[in-house]
Amino acid sequence: MKQKQYAPMSVAEMAASLYAAEKGFLDDVAVEKIGAFEVAMQQFLATSHKPLLDKLNVKGDWNDALEGELKAAITAFKKQSAI
Repeated sequence: MKQKQYAPMSVAEMAASLYAAEKGFLDDVAVEKIGAFEVAMQQFLATSHKPLLDKLNVKGDWNDALEGELKAAITAFKKQSAI
């Protein structure tokens, strides 16, 4: 995972990126577009699913409910994404 200098990702952002990669959400994304996909996904989550990111950052408790919310959020992003 590569982060931009002076712009580190939060725990929730890292969790979302790693989850997307681990669970196959990137399987149909061209390698050269993965960076753009990650940026767009992070922006989508920050604007449309901020309470979820806040829960992950504050509590950090990984459980089935949080995983379900994250999966639904990334699935929603994939459906509307052109990447």
